[in-house]
Amino acid sequence: MALVKSMAGDYDEKVIQARIDSLVSENPVLMLSFTTCPFCVKAKEILGSSKYTIVELDVDPDGKAIRAELGNKIGRTSVPAIWIDGEYMGGCNDGGVIYSGLSGLQRDGTLKSRLEAVGAL
Repeated sequence: MALVKSMAGDYDEKVIQARIDSLVSENPVLMLSFTTCPFCVKAKEILGSSKYTIVELDVDPDGKAIRAELGNKIGRTSVPAIWIDGEYMGGCNDGGVIYSGLSGLQRDGTLKSRLEAVGAL
């Protein structure tokens, strides 16, 4: 995480943390992504035509800083990083203690109901 933080350069941590919190709270389904990441591409395929907000960190002017602050928020800086209804789901194939990412939610049959619950389908 220190390397990612150093690559981000100087930025206002509180401003970036507030932007992440705002993105998570204002978007029923949010994915932080890189345009060329194969796991991000796969996660986009899984979400298909559902309604979701995507922030491409390799394009966004604050992308490096957002990625650095992900380390503080979710304990990792890898993408994709996906939230549904404000709850961190993990990435494409991996997640935190509770969730195993989008692939796991799709596999266990709960992804569709979660997306329906927030009006994304």
